[in-house]
Amino acid sequence: MKFCILDESVAKAAEGLAVFGVETGADGIRTELIRSDEFSVKLSEGVLAIRYRKRVQIFLALKTVADEYRGGDYAFSRTAAFENLTYMLDCSRNAVMKSGEVIEFAKYLAVMGYDSLGLYMEDTFAVPEYPYFGYLRNAYTKGEIADMVAGCELYGIELVPYIQALAHFNSLTRHYAMDGLFDTADILMVGEERTYEFLEALIKTVSECFKTRSVHLGMDEAYMLGRGKYLDKHGHRARFEIMNEHLARVLKICEKYGLRPMIWSDMYFAQVVETQYGGEIAEEVAAGVPAGVELIYWDYYHTSEPYYASMIQKHRVFKNPLGFAAGAWKWLGFTPDNRYSFASNEASARACIAAGIPRYIVTGWGDNGGECSPYATLPALLHCARMNYGLFGLGEDFENSFLGLSGMPFDAFMTIDLNNRVTERDDPEEKNSANKYLLYNDVLLGTLDTTVEEGLGGLYLRHAYALQGALKQAGRFSYLFETQAWLARVLASKADLGIRLRKAYAARDNEALSKLLIELRQLPSRIEKFYRAFRAQWEKENKPLGFDVQDIRIGALKQRVYVAAEKLASFLEGRAECVPELEERLLDHMGHGEEFEVDPDQCEWRWRRMTSVNVNE
Repeated sequence: MKFCILDESVAKAAEGLAVFGVETGADGIRTELIRSDEFSVKLSEGVLAIRYRKRVQIFLALKTVADEYRGGDYAFSRTAAFENLTYMLDCSRNAVMKSGEVIEFAKYLAVMGYDSLGLYMEDTFAVPEYPYFGYLRNAYTKGEIADMVAGCELYGIELVPYIQALAHFNSLTRHYAMDGLFDTADILMVGEERTYEFLEALIKTVSECFKTRSVHLGMDEAYMLGRGKYLDKHGHRARFEIMNEHLARVLKICEKYGLRPMIWSDMYFAQVVETQYGGEIAEEVAAGVPAGVELIYWDYYHTSEPYYASMIQKHRVFKNPLGFAAGAWKWLGFTPDNRYSFASNEASARACIAAGIPRYIVTGWGDNGGECSPYATLPALLHCARMNYGLFGLGEDFENSFLGLSGMPFDAFMTIDLNNRVTERDDPEEKNSANKYLLYNDVLLGTLDTTVEEGLGGLYLRHAYALQGALKQAGRFSYLFETQAWLARVLASKADLGIRLRKAYAARDNEALSKLLIELRQLPSRIEKFYRAFRAQWEKENKPLGFDVQDIRIGALKQRVYVAAEKLASFLEGRAECVPELEERLLDHMGHGEEFEVDPDQCEWRWRRMTSVNVNE
């Protein structure tokens, strides 16, 4: 649909939206833009009037009209439930999105109605005073950040730095130049001047590079705070006290640079290391939390609206402003889980809207490698964006909007979840990282074979056919479906290969073992094709450094398959008396001894735990 937009800046931005069915030109529908306290659209007598409160709503309106207009008069009026709707892009788990691709991705956010994009950067932005900060980690330069800020601003998207000011500095702990900064593990040694000089350098850098005055300081999951070198020096102190003192120091730095900080709330709400959130917080304890910082309650592990409502109410004991962070599940390996995201996010969004929470953040973490593309979660992102305007459910309107967003039918796109499906049931509670643990589960050691049912390869063969069909409709996202289709082909052979191998070996069924040897010898070729597709996906979206980890992991996978084939051939040909690994008795991965637990809700995401129990540090 073509629009005649007189505002030069908006017209320039709209030129980049052709992929969403939005075109510009003098012969298009005359479009009037009116700043207003409301968001509404009215098309009558050949004139389109867009009333908007935020710039991003202009692009949401253009895309919506392009999706829905079928002739005649047309109008709608909508009210946003959240003052701020953010997507947070993880740029710290090896996958650092190229600056140009960030701007392209921001266009998708704009036409959905997001007004903010957070860049989660633990150490992936350059800090002049600390050359080892971001060293060999694709750190964004000041120039790259400036380009991203300007590109996002064109579409009404505020680019916000999400950094760390307490923990999650794993990548820094390896550098001798950073010795002395840490208390224990990846947690900073608080209370030391050297620490606050370091943090001021980080905060000063982001204040100079980003236009926004908002900054997210992280400060999450530092449950061992004060339990290492700090304990040796200061003795035992309550974690709340240490946290409050540290936060107060960091807030002064933020104030110096005119920044408005947010932090995750779990360090104040977690009662013990083993739980994310605990019970009640005493009012006198909550009162000690420094003012001037917004707490963000993050939770994407439940599908119950009453649960979220209860936890929001418990957070009310704090007098600080409160926001919420949901999740578009992409941290389970190569494959997303949009289906679970729908269930979890609808429950949390309804609770947040009812409670009047002003800020709703959709996180896109990339734990343990950043393998999954954020584009793979477009269904979940659109779902959250529509809920912001009171549009719940996944009906015909949603499907039409998704088609306009992705150029691909919704049902076809949703096959992108399939490699995490280990049953035929359509149960969102069966969230699963099978795509990754079935890939890396060692074919000889088989530590995760206890979680797998024989015959699973047949299900993955059906997944492969479904993904191949979706690939034909994928258009600009064909590269995503190429990766998933080849992964499904690998898993069609490998998912239950260890079970079949161990079973045939125990029975000394040489005929079956000979057939399995053929499968083993064919498997590296399939893995290589998957690798090539995945590498192409990575190179399209991300900076190059960090893929070395994928080279190591997938290369090791192929090597172990070669070794398995060699050992099995030696046994079948009489050159070896046995295959030692297959002589070992397996114990349940989940700790139940010889009683195996086959759980479709299994989210093992750590590569080291998938591959071996042997020393690998």
